[in-house]
Amino acid sequence: MLPPESAGEAFLCPLMGIQVTWINNGEVMRMDRSKAQSLLEEVMAIRTQVKEEGESLFDRWRTASMRPEYEMSARNLAYYMAFRKHDRRTLQHSLIPWGVSSLGRLEADVMGTLNAVVRTLGFIADRDVGDIDYRTSSSLLERNQALKENTAQLFGEVGERDTRILVTMPSQAGDDYGLVLSLVEAGMDMARINCAHDEEDGWLGMIEHIQRAEEETGRQCRILMDISGPKIRTRHLLTSKRNPKLKEGERFLLSVKTAMTLPKGIEIALNTSVPEVISKIERGQKIKIDDGHIEAVATDILDDGVICEVERTVKEGGVKVKTEKGINLPDLDFKLPVLTKKDERDLDFAAQHADVIAFSFIKDAGDIEMIEEALDSRLEGERRKLPSVAKIETPEGIRNLPEIIQKAAGARPFGVMLARGDLAVEIGYERLSEVQEELLWICEAAHVPVIWATQVVESLVKTGIPTRSEMSDVVAGSRAECIMLNKGDYIVEGVEVVSDILEKFEDHHYKKTAMLRSLGIARDAFE
Repeated sequence: MLPPESAGEAFLCPLMGIQVTWINNGEVMRMDRSKAQSLLEEVMAIRTQVKEEGESLFDRWRTASMRPEYEMSARNLAYYMAFRKHDRRTLQHSLIPWGVSSLGRLEADVMGTLNAVVRTLGFIADRDVGDIDYRTSSSLLERNQALKENTAQLFGEVGERDTRILVTMPSQAGDDYGLVLSLVEAGMDMARINCAHDEEDGWLGMIEHIQRAEEETGRQCRILMDISGPKIRTRHLLTSKRNPKLKEGERFLLSVKTAMTLPKGIEIALNTSVPEVISKIERGQKIKIDDGHIEAVATDILDDGVICEVERTVKEGGVKVKTEKGINLPDLDFKLPVLTKKDERDLDFAAQHADVIAFSFIKDAGDIEMIEEALDSRLEGERRKLPSVAKIETPEGIRNLPEIIQKAAGARPFGVMLARGDLAVEIGYERLSEVQEELLWICEAAHVPVIWATQVVESLVKTGIPTRSEMSDVVAGSRAECIMLNKGDYIVEGVEVVSDILEKFEDHHYKKTAMLRSLGIARDAFE
């Protein structure tokens, strides 16, 4: 390929098939080509590193049994881990001016994307890159299809929108068929039965109503049973106050005793569902109650428990103390069995009735091994393939996410629930946005569907009046495969609003990629 003799003259580049303008007797073009050549060498070195380290990680994962259907996804996840272990920002900035910026969206097909970038840079730099296959559109479609198929295994075939809606069933759903029917008609794709609440008779009533609504409407609605796990909760309250609120600066007792007494100068005492954990708390450690609405610090260690001083409450006038509220101990490094005795009983029921079973407070691959043993002993025939969901709500769960995914998805159809409530309390609210993005990327690389959970349109569901930030949260959640809404007096309206937002927005965006649907504003500009 030879440049024209005069500056500004256009010529055809046979490698790229486009018209190129040569400037300043070729000097600029030669300079740019040298930059492209150095970029090509950098990307080729990265490709080699990703392939070698990714294959090593994949081989380590494959020492355990793995479903053949999941092997391609597990390898892609291993490549993604190898790619993201280094800072790639400088490289990405260097690629953007050339129009070769797809590395920022390579989650679904890591090696295929690297191949495509190498081949394209080879054309630009006029370099032979060898036998690296240029990724065809079918390669990326295949991997996106893997995520869609895995999503369908959990939530059923797609209906009027790609992102599904999961709704937590209130106790009322066991007695009120009209409520369940309204939810299915409004767009509920999956119903969540929280095993932390109600009993088997109530669960059976919910299931019967869901199945009846499916038949009446012709809409599929799957049933997810959520095993509550080893969550530490307030169990009993002892107080000398008429209105037991905790305010900033006030002290209270976290007791290890069933029969509690109030120490001198203390007006509120609480015991917990896991008293052995309280004895591990040390002076100076943080205690957060009721999703962080009460934040305290341990000040004194007694035989009866721990004296705590309130440092902050979500309301200036204090927060009312209630039983059955979660307790988080972010400074305490402890590990409880992932299944309690109650969970084992609940799992007996879920194994017979659920379409999907979710497990709480998953921290590592060891938890998945325990869950798999429990499922294997309860499931028979076709139900041995029953999908599972891991709820990620601790720093350990985030840190060990790749191993959790490969162990769980290697065994059965699998999804991840991003439980933002407990996670935010554990890691700090300021880190939540960063961590939830990382979880979405890793799950996309593994072709694993994600449930976006906790406080979605909470104001709308509870009061009937939404906030602006809630609408934005739904749009952010549309990058997941499912959005979960919790119960409230206006839950039907909440489902209708979320369904409408999702239907409209998914034509604009998929994961990180803008879909470039035409803009009404742009059309109006030409009228």
